[in-house]
Amino acid sequence: MPRTRDRAATRARPDACPGAWRRHDAADGALARFRPVGGATTAAELRLLAGAATLGGSPLELTSRGSWQVRGLAGSTADDLADALRADHPDALLDVRGRDIPCGLLTSPRSTRLDGASAQVATALRGRTDVPGRLLIALEDRGAGDVSGQGADITVILVARPGDHTLDGDPTAALLLDGTDTGLRHPDPTALALAAVDAFAARRDTAWRVRELDDTTRGAVVADVRDRSDAVVVLPDLTPATADPTALGPRDDGTLEVLPRLGEVDAATAAALVGLLLDGVTLRATPWRTLVLRGLDDPAAAARTLDGLVETDPASRWRGLSACVGAPRCARSLADVRGDLAAAVESGHAGGTVRQHWVGCGRACGTPGGRVAVIEALDPDESLGYNMGASGGREQQRGIYRTVVRSGRVTG
Repeated sequence: MPRTRDRAATRARPDACPGAWRRHDAADGALARFRPVGGATTAAELRLLAGAATLGGSPLELTSRGSWQVRGLAGSTADDLADALRADHPDALLDVRGRDIPCGLLTSPRSTRLDGASAQVATALRGRTDVPGRLLIALEDRGAGDVSGQGADITVILVARPGDHTLDGDPTAALLLDGTDTGLRHPDPTALALAAVDAFAARRDTAWRVRELDDTTRGAVVADVRDRSDAVVVLPDLTPATADPTALGPRDDGTLEVLPRLGEVDAATAAALVGLLLDGVTLRATPWRTLVLRGLDDPAAAARTLDGLVETDPASRWRGLSACVGAPRCARSLADVRGDLAAAVESGHAGGTVRQHWVGCGRACGTPGGRVAVIEALDPDESLGYNMGASGGREQQRGIYRTVVRSGRVTG
């Protein structure tokens, strides 16, 4: 069925995505969001973020776009935090002028091949007011096969040139829009990504996401990208990677992937991570709410250092589980979502092979990309839904929920 404009056509306000300076007022105080360049976070940045989160009375949080989120901030505390995070390295959370990235920017966390391109894209985007906060950009090393499955609007995949079968030769970049291969190829992933951003910004009108464009406008965006970048056109043959590329535990390539439960990094965990980073390790936050540590001499030893603070077992029941913040920290939530989910995991009623995202209302904040079962809290007066208690029984009734299967939605 042809795409037509609907919701975007009647939108009269800019998006309200929180950032370093633009906060969301929640029930527990101001919420600030910091967008790492491809997930890159230094020891100094992590220490500052975790310290501010502790003052706000909440753990530091990972979002479904690989961002850091700090809750419970007072106005002056939030400003002080943003000021303290200014830095002059290319992948800083905020540059020396205090500018953050206006939208999400994902990069393959286990590969180093696109780190430079990610920093270049971020530098070009800082300060732009024509790029909506809801836009999501992903740069993927096809050898890693990870971030292209996260529902990005603009995905650039580093692949081999046509006819090559490995990434050992001179690479080229491919462009996907809303997960669909456009057939456009270019030798420079930075140039291709920025051409796509420029073309979307010029054609979007009030749309925030590529999926909101009708077919005619989308076709015009593809043509614009080709004109702006001199990209060549080949037969489209790429599809997005899996929605959940989590690979917990140590690996032979010197990396370690760990899972903070529900994406929450408390003070003790942050301190342990900072200790590793001060030894020269690098960290990447992922949109599947894990952390990838790179450059480890002994990944297994690092896993032992973090034992009891994060999940490192590939068979962990917490893998693939996420949740909005829920009550009481969100006034909209109809249930203590995170408490209910923890009880469900403990009783064996959640966790396993099915990705689940638990939410306290129909807004479904934080829903990850790809196919996921959204467990949505209902009004206690509703007659539909099922009760979730610590033992799964009515005698310990907590929230009332229903299951909705969604695909491709990324909301936080």
